[in-house]
Amino acid sequence: MDVSTDSEFIDAVASESGLLGEQTHLADSTVSELLEGSYGLTGALVRIPTEKDDTFRLRDGDETYLVKVSPSDEDPVIVHFQTACMEHLELTAPELPVQRLVRSLGGDPQVLIPSPAGPFDRVLRVMRFMPGDLLANHEASAGQLKLVGSSLARLGLALQDFDHPRADRLLLWDLKHFHRMRPLLDYVQEQPKRSLAENIFDRFDEKVVPFQETLTSQVVHGDFSPFNILIDPDSPDYVSGIIDFGDVVRTPVIFDLSVTMANLLGADPASPWKHALHVMEGYLRIRPLPAHELEALIVSAQARLLLRALITQWRASQLPQRRDYLLSHSKPDWDRLAATAAAPAPQLPLTLNQH
Repeated sequence: MDVSTDSEFIDAVASESGLLGEQTHLADSTVSELLEGSYGLTGALVRIPTEKDDTFRLRDGDETYLVKVSPSDEDPVIVHFQTACMEHLELTAPELPVQRLVRSLGGDPQVLIPSPAGPFDRVLRVMRFMPGDLLANHEASAGQLKLVGSSLARLGLALQDFDHPRADRLLLWDLKHFHRMRPLLDYVQEQPKRSLAENIFDRFDEKVVPFQETLTSQVVHGDFSPFNILIDPDSPDYVSGIIDFGDVVRTPVIFDLSVTMANLLGADPASPWKHALHVMEGYLRIRPLPAHELEALIVSAQARLLLRALITQWRASQLPQRRDYLLSHSKPDWDRLAATAAAPAPQLPLTLNQH
């Protein structure tokens, strides 16, 4: 993509990530008609609030489904990339608890819906609804967090040989582009937050950017966060469901692990790295990483948490009607970043018995 400045690059990536367009929602009745005509499914739809897609839960008899309709500014080929990734896992790693697609009456994993309001047709997909509790709502033990890490490692290994023409899509959340996100600092007014952020950018430029082209890369889930991980505390595997493949992308594998770690940084203020390192330990038991990638991972975990805080600040400026709500949601991220920055960084090489 030919953009001359980082600010223009951010706008271009945000556009391809579907974060700039005005969303137009399909009426529930329209979705019901499409489901009956294309899938032979009927029943009560319950809308689930999400950032981009029109998302519903559908109960048809004894079966429950998740229904997704992509926005009109998202290229259907990007949606096909997500769909193909799920199909690959169903065929090559059926033991993984990944959300399963339901095929249409015509045998297709997705159905195109003409969209006069946007640049692209919309895409209708139906998936089996996965029961379970979100990891985000559970106080996980050290052993359970290690199982989260090992689940992510197995998912990554199952995707090693998967590819797609749009695997190199532009995604705002992809840390591959983090070093170009400094213009987002313009939306941070408080000096302590700016100083904290600048330090993370500087360390990312030093520890990650020079080696980025050498890092092990492949298609990854991209958003293995506690809100996309279903758990069963009574199961020996603990992780009972992996959902939401909307952020799949080809990127260094450490950035995939960074997402999970970032969501756990600062969870225990007395030991801000503890929970994240448990996940890291579980991951490394299944998929060891070279020492220089581990060092980059420590920085990229903080960078991912910072990126979320910065994108939230930026979007608050773009959406004044939601400014207070968005900023209230970014405050915990800044607090966790500050707690993590104040604590000693993990020493490398790590010993795999962190407590």
